[in-house]
Amino acid sequence: MRNVGIAIRTVTPIAVVLVLAFGVTGPEVSGYQAPKKPQTPGTAPAPASATPEQVLAYRPVQPDVEYDIPQGADIAKCTVKDERGNGSAGFVLYNPAGQLLRRFVDSNGDGKADLYRYYRMGLEVYRDIDSNKNGKPDQYRWMNWGGTRWGFDQNEDGKIDGWRILSAQEAAKIAIESMIRGDAAALQTVMLNNEDIRALQVTADTARQLQESVADVPTKLRTAIASNKVITQKSQWVRFDPPLPGLILAEHGRAALDMTVYENAMAFVQNGDKTDLVMIGEMVKVGEVWKLTQVPTPLDGSTQQTIAVGGILMQPSVITPDGGGNQPVMSAEMQELLAQLEKIDKASPATESSAAQLARYNMQRAEVIEKLMVLPQSDEDRLQWIRQYADGVAAAVQTGEFPDGLTRLTALEDKVKSNEPLYGYVFYRRLLAEYAVRLKKAENEELREGVQKWWLEQLEVFARRWPKAEDAADAIVQLAISLELIGRIDDARAWYTELAKSYERTNAGIRARGALKRLALTGTRMDIEGRSLVGGQPLSSAQYKGKVTLVVFWATWAMPFTNDLPKITDTYKKYQPSGFEILGVNLDSTADTIQPYLKQHGITWQSIRDAGGLDGQVASDFGIVLVPTMFIVDKNGVVAGSITTENLEYAVQTLLKGEKLETTRQSASTAPAATPAKQ
Repeated sequence: MRNVGIAIRTVTPIAVVLVLAFGVTGPEVSGYQAPKKPQTPGTAPAPASATPEQVLAYRPVQPDVEYDIPQGADIAKCTVKDERGNGSAGFVLYNPAGQLLRRFVDSNGDGKADLYRYYRMGLEVYRDIDSNKNGKPDQYRWMNWGGTRWGFDQNEDGKIDGWRILSAQEAAKIAIESMIRGDAAALQTVMLNNEDIRALQVTADTARQLQESVADVPTKLRTAIASNKVITQKSQWVRFDPPLPGLILAEHGRAALDMTVYENAMAFVQNGDKTDLVMIGEMVKVGEVWKLTQVPTPLDGSTQQTIAVGGILMQPSVITPDGGGNQPVMSAEMQELLAQLEKIDKASPATESSAAQLARYNMQRAEVIEKLMVLPQSDEDRLQWIRQYADGVAAAVQTGEFPDGLTRLTALEDKVKSNEPLYGYVFYRRLLAEYAVRLKKAENEELREGVQKWWLEQLEVFARRWPKAEDAADAIVQLAISLELIGRIDDARAWYTELAKSYERTNAGIRARGALKRLALTGTRMDIEGRSLVGGQPLSSAQYKGKVTLVVFWATWAMPFTNDLPKITDTYKKYQPSGFEILGVNLDSTADTIQPYLKQHGITWQSIRDAGGLDGQVASDFGIVLVPTMFIVDKNGVVAGSITTENLEYAVQTLLKGEKLETTRQSASTAPAATPAKQ
């Protein structure tokens, strides 16, 4: 279940693309709408024709770069100079004080830009590098004030695939910020991989432990953040707190090479007024790059958590009674299966891939893991493989392309009943899979109602039997939302209250508090603020005081909103002269379709834009579960009730007269024309 909570920010609506003096466009402009296709080389402008505004239109490909950006009148005072005559052709930009701001370089003299360099306080802090000279950056480097990172991007999609240089502090920061965003791909870049393990030349048993520890990062990430009270999408990185690094000599028998290791590194995150700990765990230096040997663990104190002395690498050898050590050799079969799993994972499909592709990937993983589960190994390792197997089969079934997987999950569920926590884990995944199968088979409304009834009953069974399970918060969110959708508001409110109380600082708890606030809005003030969709100016509900205002949460992908637009627009045109206004809250996660949509449908009222879409602060504050969700607010800024288009005109007329609405308040969640918010 996705939470909806990140900070509001301004979106710059247009693109400005500079054709450099050597005739090519630069990297994609962050914060601007990039051109659909790269511009082709053309006649180079004279150096004097390149303005500071054009040079400043460029942004680093990577988002987390702190560099100087002149503002206001200082922009026109900046100076652009041509460096084509000094053997390193390009443009350079200086601020009014003569300090360097930008330098775009053709390092090999082929007439094409390949280095895009950004400065802070006169020192270079970051550069985009086009090492293969094809017009697309494929490497990113930070330096001086910016740090030490050097990342590479093999497919040139703007996302870092791995690192050439990475300090331990920067690796920890990337790991924590990846967890805050729920970005498994970014987290994977700082996790040890099989190539790293081979480079370390560790023993077979150590290699096996490391491979199992870093296998299936997406699942381990979901597990780590599912019910913790430390990592949420509102958390902020504070600092890295490692112990002294330790040296494991090759002569100790753990590896053929000396290894530098942090034993139990920690990190601090800020949650409101409170600072919390996250255990980074063991880190090892591989060449010039520090890597994690486990997914970080938030330390929230809600459950008993053990911090082991040493990690996989820094563990003392134990001599068995027969004189042997604790370094059994990994079987050839285990090595082969792990190699197969790594090959499958390297070819994993993108999230936008077809259902058949996603199903095939999960089925292939499950087939290999099923064989791994029965090999001789520790109980802990076997449990981990069982969980991964259940995850993969359930995911494949939910695509609709693997119905036989439900039989496999049911059989697995029967086998693990003696282990209550594991039983709950498999039960929930079987439940998700079976719900998908039943829905697909329900051919009419009566059958679908039966499936929904069964679904609610089963969710409640799970929530009550396994309240401390890592999936409990997710199950309760789905239960509460489902109850709200069918009009059982008191039952929904009870489960939202449970979420807000027992999972206070989890994503689910944050969302539940918003839902409780939304369900109790009538008769209270509705305070919303952010940046406007067009222009990025400050915009708040307080600016509408004295007007009867419709507050509507909307998105271009919500067909019910599109269907409602003619009625909303007609009412707006009819009553705006009398004091009626509309304040929108746009919940699109990307901005590409918004401007064409506004033009197509003639939307002229203002909207707050949250660049996080459904992960936005405003939607989180009100626990939005349906799109559109609409509230009518009187001239004093007090919510008169939730509303649908069926009673919109009546409500506007009544409130414009200064009268109170006498109709029974209808929860927005019971409105017949709405789309559940995308999870």
